[in-house]
Amino acid sequence: MRTKLQWCAYNIQKCLDSIYLLFIFITLYFAVTSTNLNLRSNSGDEFIGIGTTWVSIVFLLIIIAIVLAFAVNQTFRTLWRRVFIQHGVLVATIMVVLALLWQLIVILQTHPAIGFDPGAIHEALTQTSSANIRSYYSYNTNNLSLLLIQHEIAKVMHNTSWLMFDLVNWLLLIGTVLVNMTTVWFVDKRKLAIGLYTHAVWLMLFPMVLVPYSDIYVLPFVALLILCYVIISTTKWHIVLKLGISIIAGLTLSGIYFLKPSAMIPIIAIFVVEFLHILITRNNNQKIMLMKILVVTVFLLTAGFSYQLGNKVLQNQTYMVIQKNRTLPPIHFISMGVSGDGGYNAQDVLAMAKQPSQAAMSRYSKDKLVERLQQKGFIGYLIFLIHKQDKNTSDGTFAWLKEGRFIIDKPAKNGVKSVIQNIIYPSGHYLSDFHFIAQFWWVMCIGIISLGWRQKDRLTAVLRLAIVGGFLYLLIFEGGRSRYIIQFLPIFLLLTVFVWPQTVALIQEKLSWLNVNKKNM
Repeated sequence: MRTKLQWCAYNIQKCLDSIYLLFIFITLYFAVTSTNLNLRSNSGDEFIGIGTTWVSIVFLLIIIAIVLAFAVNQTFRTLWRRVFIQHGVLVATIMVVLALLWQLIVILQTHPAIGFDPGAIHEALTQTSSANIRSYYSYNTNNLSLLLIQHEIAKVMHNTSWLMFDLVNWLLLIGTVLVNMTTVWFVDKRKLAIGLYTHAVWLMLFPMVLVPYSDIYVLPFVALLILCYVIISTTKWHIVLKLGISIIAGLTLSGIYFLKPSAMIPIIAIFVVEFLHILITRNNNQKIMLMKILVVTVFLLTAGFSYQLGNKVLQNQTYMVIQKNRTLPPIHFISMGVSGDGGYNAQDVLAMAKQPSQAAMSRYSKDKLVERLQQKGFIGYLIFLIHKQDKNTSDGTFAWLKEGRFIIDKPAKNGVKSVIQNIIYPSGHYLSDFHFIAQFWWVMCIGIISLGWRQKDRLTAVLRLAIVGGFLYLLIFEGGRSRYIIQFLPIFLLLTVFVWPQTVALIQEKLSWLNVNKKNM
């Protein structure tokens, strides 16, 4: 019989599950209804191209042909299982290697200059005395850590080219895949193949490798944090080894904080799920509880010490001279997140520059936030949040090209370079096809996650709560475009892998009537 505390913890868990399901099915609806899936002759939208071509039609026909062949042809099903399931790990590994080679070719054939924040970081690698650059880092000190990292890389490599930093991105993505696959190996080796397939498709449709920014730099750290949690919570390793992993986890969390603080959300999910698990199970084994307390203590001490060290480095750095106490306050991003589509607001940024102090910035932003909330009213704000969730999550290209001065180059006129650039460049002939195919993948990913709701364990609970936390963060702060989802992609990819069997089982159950009809014929 449950105690009152257990009953309370159990119901909190049920409530969190319900919130997750609400969010994920809303996200699935927005992904399915995205304009990226429109087969159009001319979209009229400069960000998604001049319109889909024969490529999208052929892609759809291939998908339909595979589905029909799998449904009606036993020989095809047998061959498919033999190639993609029995030899799945080998085939999927080859696909990942090919996807990485494709990304390498894309980098070598393009490596364009990128605008918005990555452009400011790249410019600061060679121009530290510019008043505009110093002003940028005075206001956006959150990017100072990444600047110093890229500066050190540039010193070691004696190179500041876009090509070199795109190659660094490529290595970071390789690291992310390796860490995620290690996590899958620890959790369930039987899911390695589906994990590799999932990551291969993602890499094929992820041109963000060309954008050397914190979105990419933080990915292996987020993946590593989850891996550390899995090792500590699921393995029977000796306590000394687990303490070593907790040190790595603490250093990882600190690294996430300095690169992209919002990507720390998974650690909150871990603590919440583990705390509820302790309350629900009421495990009174003192040895186990002592080990958990010891691991958490070492983790927190490591994170705290590394944070202090990193903060000291930032405070004492001399590479970029900035005007201290001009950092944009958090409430500025909350206020900006209530304007327009909930994204970047140039007028708000300009207003911040006119304020005499950080305190004045906070007062202005608070007043603006209250004004915007009053204008919307309660119902209006709820409608706005639903609209913002659409903008935050629906785009499977993760807002490719939808930032200020993203890419200003034009596609080449011939050769391999022309083909690649026509797929991902502004005004590219096949840009709309890229959006269509990338959106199809995103719908499949969210669909698998949504239909796998019957999977119940602590790890999936952590991943789901991390996704909910990411959604809530983007609803509260600046969002308005799906690029901010990139930092949580290791979570989405892992969850897709782990719930895959439950999703397949659910689909098979719902389609079981087809087999019954065949037997009766």
